[in-house]
Amino acid sequence: MKYFRLLGILSACVLMTSCAQSLSVSKKETFEQKSGVIGVFRQPVGFCSGGYQQQIKLGGEKIIVKPTWTSEQDNLFSAYIEPGKADLESYRYSCGFTETTLTLAEKHGVVVPQNGFCKIVISFLKNDELFSKNEVLLFNQFKKEEVAAEFDDIPYCETY
Repeated sequence: MKYFRLLGILSACVLMTSCAQSLSVSKKETFEQKSGVIGVFRQPVGFCSGGYQQQIKLGGEKIIVKPTWTSEQDNLFSAYIEPGKADLESYRYSCGFTETTLTLAEKHGVVVPQNGFCKIVISFLKNDELFSKNEVLLFNQFKKEEVAAEFDDIPYCETY
């Protein structure tokens, strides 16, 4: 029985990973002639994720915002997204065997530039703004993850 449960968890992780975008930000070509978003996702402290990845749906794209086997509160995310308005549609996480999808009641999102990427912090921490331009947090994550693009060359995303 334990083996079936473990097999089920592993299968779910593989399936979730195959459906969501994840870019190699350490490669310069990732940022060439493409549009998209790069940023930091902040999950609530002590939030139950049980070793599962977390995803948001932004501009119709499923984006991994917390990798499977990390306990970090702040995680870098990136995705190719078509230029224009990109609604933040949902946030999906798991706790044990329970999967939860939060859907925002009001329309919120970012404006992806015609050419290139924009950067933003998305936070689900209590008392935090949903979108922010936390320069220190973004800069430190860019450095930690060895992002190939220059920090100052990527503008902040406009939000709505």
